[in-house]
Amino acid sequence: MAILDFDWLISSDKADEVAFRVDVPGEDRGRWVLSYLPTYRRLSRDEAIVGLRLAEMILIGLSSPGGEFDAEVATLHAEMIGVTVTDAMCWLALRATGRTRDADRDEEGESTASTRREAIR
Repeated sequence: MAILDFDWLISSDKADEVAFRVDVPGEDRGRWVLSYLPTYRRLSRDEAIVGLRLAEMILIGLSSPGGEFDAEVATLHAEMIGVTVTDAMCWLALRATGRTRDADRDEEGESTASTRREAIR
């Protein structure tokens, strides 16, 4: 797993999650927001990286057939950013649901589900 780290953006190459710096840049002044956490949660740069690693662990570990999810390490990561693993899982699931809903739209923004229902009639 690789975390891509820029001055204002940190992203994962394994999970569709990112962290954005949201305030004035400067030594130790930058605060970060993770894409899957509520926007009022502000993190340090190191916490943002830990949060992205947690997202990778959850999204990859739970979806792999071998069940490679390490709950103890995930709990430690979650505690470092002040959340529970269950909360992180829920927030990630909500984001995945939103992405799935967006993917079910055609070029005009119409729901393909409603198009499928019309085709059945």
